[in-house]
Amino acid sequence: MAIQKPIITPTFLYGPITSYKFEGDISKDKGKYRIRFTLFFKSGDSYSTQQSGYKTEIEARKAKEVLISQLVTNEYIPFHYTVKEVFDYWLYYYLIDEKKISYNTFTSYYNVLYKHVLPQIKEKTKLNQLEISNIIKIVKNIEYPSVQEQCVKILNQLFKFALAKHYIAFNPCIAATENLKKVLHSGSPKRMVIPYTTGEIKKLLYMCKVNFPDMYVPLLISLVAGTRISETIGIMYSDIDFTFGTIYVGRQLGKDMDIDTSENVLSQKIRPKTHNALRGIPVPQWVLDELLVKKAWYERQKQLVPDFTDLGYICCHCDGKPFHRKSFHDDFHTLTAMCGLPKVRWHDLRHMYATVLKNNAVNMKAVSEFLGHASPDFTEDVYVYQKETVHDCSILTEVWENIRPEAAEAKNEVLTIPFSRNEYI
Repeated sequence: MAIQKPIITPTFLYGPITSYKFEGDISKDKGKYRIRFTLFFKSGDSYSTQQSGYKTEIEARKAKEVLISQLVTNEYIPFHYTVKEVFDYWLYYYLIDEKKISYNTFTSYYNVLYKHVLPQIKEKTKLNQLEISNIIKIVKNIEYPSVQEQCVKILNQLFKFALAKHYIAFNPCIAATENLKKVLHSGSPKRMVIPYTTGEIKKLLYMCKVNFPDMYVPLLISLVAGTRISETIGIMYSDIDFTFGTIYVGRQLGKDMDIDTSENVLSQKIRPKTHNALRGIPVPQWVLDELLVKKAWYERQKQLVPDFTDLGYICCHCDGKPFHRKSFHDDFHTLTAMCGLPKVRWHDLRHMYATVLKNNAVNMKAVSEFLGHASPDFTEDVYVYQKETVHDCSILTEVWENIRPEAAEAKNEVLTIPFSRNEYI
């Protein structure tokens, strides 16, 4: 079912202050002095308010001068929201509606903010009441280091947003982050993925083909095309150009937050992560041959399996229904352990792909385009492991040829995807 958004106060939608008007001069109110004024917002809405409680007229006039200065310099804070109110608006309205975050990003942010941060804050606490010490305490009280790091990153984004929107006048997260570097891993060097060698990749593919046939083609595509797991499981046979040896990426499978349905909630078609994610990726002929074998298997399943779901996905269950991004999580870690390889995430295959291309003289602009990145600099900085050359070949096609999964005693065997009759009976 679709995500249910909490009701927010309408003032979040007013936008910035466009003008203001003072209502008369300084006036008395219950023995003290006050300043009355009306604010006008970009949305067309207006809001009348006052500042009161000044003991003398001189004090009130000085306050009015400060107020005018804040209004002119766009530093005035018209509304003071609670922490939860800001969380609700930022996550459910700004990030979902404007930034178009994915369902997985949403759940990740939700868990940090609503399960780790909010329980440590009193219900009516205003966001501008949180101080540096409060943020440090909140983060340190989180049990898991990885969640601590994630919390700091999310809170930095949120407070930066709140400052830009004039919900707060000061961002305490900046100083808190500096203080927390002593207890977090975020101050350490970036996580580097050391690529598997040619022999290790070949072994990985062969062991997968024999022991986890359903995972073989997804693994193969992710390795030789550098696709995200959500992209890999979304590739259809119609996306393959067998003549020019190209895989076209045009969709992901995941949870579409705009669709209200309880069926296949993790395998819905969703838009690519960015415009750059729409791309064509060259692959070698032997990989295309494997996809043709898989296509033959697919056609056979259509004939043998009752109620086969013919959606055209290359990576699918025996009944044609698509996988989701967590389908191979456990089997993948079991496979790497069986091969005696260092434990990595499926996403790390993208890092390996980028490193292989970089180490074989493929320019970074091409690597960046194949990965669906906007910037070659980002690709090289984040995705490429440059401390050692893993492959001894210099031509890209030779790299992929060298990882062809074959048994030592069956060098001339026809590459097929093993399956048994039990899988479709």
